[in-house]
Amino acid sequence: MAQRIALVTGASSGIGKATAELLAKNNYYVYAMARRKERLEAMCSDRIEPVQLDVTDAEAIEATVNKVVAAKGRIDLLVNNAGYGQLGAIECVSMEAAHAQFEVNVFGYARFMHAVLPHMRSQKSGCIVNIASILGKISLPGFGWYAASKHAVEALSETLRSEVMKFGIKVIVIAPGLIKTEFAEKEFELLKTVKHPSAYQRLLDALPRLLAGEPKAPGPEIVAHAVLKAATTAFPPMRHALPVDSKTAVISHWLLGSRLFNWAVRLKMKI
Repeated sequence: MAQRIALVTGASSGIGKATAELLAKNNYYVYAMARRKERLEAMCSDRIEPVQLDVTDAEAIEATVNKVVAAKGRIDLLVNNAGYGQLGAIECVSMEAAHAQFEVNVFGYARFMHAVLPHMRSQKSGCIVNIASILGKISLPGFGWYAASKHAVEALSETLRSEVMKFGIKVIVIAPGLIKTEFAEKEFELLKTVKHPSAYQRLLDALPRLLAGEPKAPGPEIVAHAVLKAATTAFPPMRHALPVDSKTAVISHWLLGSRLFNWAVRLKMKI
């Protein structure tokens, strides 16, 4: 079987790193992309080529994709994974911070999709895997801007799927819940930059409790295996929520309805 070509963003740690490494073990030549050069260089191998790249730089993305096609002749898989979580009450997160959240989590994905789709259409094949979140279907107090960005990824993915299916291109959404990575640590560092009045203290106290289970959560490998399955299966699920608690949350929201579900969330958070 001919070697496949994959692009993975946010590949320097967590889900992106695990995905890049698993794909490389399964007949993919992987362009592992991220901003942190030193971490990427440690991943370099005969099947993983590190690329220092910022997903907010449209010109660099276009140039990189064109370089890949010139070198390898095709792109079989795009894994949009680069992102971060902006915590804070809607009222308190600045518009600048909200824009930055969307620039990375939404437009960063869109820039890569814009760049690879002409090539995938030309070759009449390809797979785009967008890493969303369980918060792309539900939302929680304190996670508003992050959830909004992931809701947007869900909407874009669903629309794109219908637009490009006839070209032989698959569009898959993988929606992780709590995964053992550095993600929560970075979220709380960002939260420190947001000023909240005392009226929101109970909310601020509740956020660490919600994420307290991260050290015992499944590792990023569970998501990496879902990506590999989506890329190599002829008819994969269009949307895959994992681990089990994520599936349970989506089902609970559907069964209870928004009003009861949100009441249960507020009760659990004690806000």
